[in-house]
Amino acid sequence: MTDTVIRRATVGDAALLARIGADYFASTFGSQNDPSDMKVFLANTYSPEKQHAELAEQDRVTWIAESVEGAPAGYAMLKRGSTSPAITANHPVELQRFYVASTFQGRGLAQQLMSVCVEQAREWGCDALWLGVWELNPRAIAFYEKSGFSKVGRQYFMVGSDRQRDFVMARTL
Repeated sequence: MTDTVIRRATVGDAALLARIGADYFASTFGSQNDPSDMKVFLANTYSPEKQHAELAEQDRVTWIAESVEGAPAGYAMLKRGSTSPAITANHPVELQRFYVASTFQGRGLAQQLMSVCVEQAREWGCDALWLGVWELNPRAIAFYEKSGFSKVGRQYFMVGSDRQRDFVMARTL
């Protein structure tokens, strides 16, 4: 795939991540959720201030994929040391967010972005990469399985007042 570049985000990308994060989440899950729950979730999760704080954390890294023209194509966020009761690793890293814009899906970008995440986790010396994925998202589950993840447990995820069930998936590094 030569029509995108992946770069490490900086605190200067906070407004961009707030915008694309909210857009990607809403376009992926908006039709399956109550609009008022979505509004609360997006406001609490994707403010520029919250993105700035997350980007400033030492144990978190965000990678942004862009077209060669600079248009956002996707992003991924990793958090070192984050764990779940389903994870038994000594040095885990969580893939907290992973999105590819619909116009870039099916072109190899997701696999390229996942490779960057795996490489970062290995550079950190982590022994497991894990994530939570909504049980009603079969396309993402299939991608993660293809990427070497397997289901190891369950957890809950709140979208506004809606308590949803996620699969916890992990792969060793």
